[in-house]
Amino acid sequence: MEENNKKIAMPQPESDGFFIRTLNNKGFMGAYPSDPYMKAFIEFSPSAPGPVLDIGAAYGVASLAALKAGAHVIANDIDERHLEILLDQAPDSLKNNLKLLPGAFPDGVSFEKETLGAVLAARVFHFFDGPTLQKSIEQIYRWLQPSGKLFVTVESPYLRNIQSFIPIYEQRLIESQEWPGFIDDFAKYDSRKGMNLPKTMHLLDPKTLCRVVEKAGFKVERCNFFARPEFAENMRLDGRESVGLVAFKG
Repeated sequence: MEENNKKIAMPQPESDGFFIRTLNNKGFMGAYPSDPYMKAFIEFSPSAPGPVLDIGAAYGVASLAALKAGAHVIANDIDERHLEILLDQAPDSLKNNLKLLPGAFPDGVSFEKETLGAVLAARVFHFFDGPTLQKSIEQIYRWLQPSGKLFVTVESPYLRNIQSFIPIYEQRLIESQEWPGFIDDFAKYDSRKGMNLPKTMHLLDPKTLCRVVEKAGFKVERCNFFARPEFAENMRLDGRESVGLVAFKG
């Protein structure tokens, strides 16, 4: 905690009104649950066959909604300051149903086999290279109980602010490269957003994401591109800005 019990303030949303930067410059959180996959996680959470895990929860946009819906929530984030803000926002009557888990996923987080009911990774996996992504999905599969579900949202290459990368990505698809959306220096394509993001990014498409998830043993319920009308105009392209997935452990 901060010295003298001084509360840490959550940054104000960006000029687009949606993105809120993280305190460690490792990405952004949405100001409200906006996409259908995060909403599906929130809806499923109260009936999940065990506690639900929100990976990279940041200030808790999904964790708090799932908590208020009746779920037992484990909120994970690499930055403990984010979790302090989350805890401060949680209703006192529900705090017993909330567990804070600081640590860097996947290596700094561990659970016993088949102890979780659902996992959300919202706007997290596009920060992982291919091998780390595969390892992460396999770990989640082990942690989930049978009939437990995985919910994912990631950014795709079809973003207006990085249009110059799209021909590179599509050429890699033609060449059948294993990880066609991996970018080793995101700031080359968007210097402004790059200031608040890690250097590397791994933008995903449904085929690549499904391949990784199915290899780990999951059964995919749905996986597709979806539009982001809440994104700033300079990011919206053609309705394929993000990719979402729901999969279950059979």
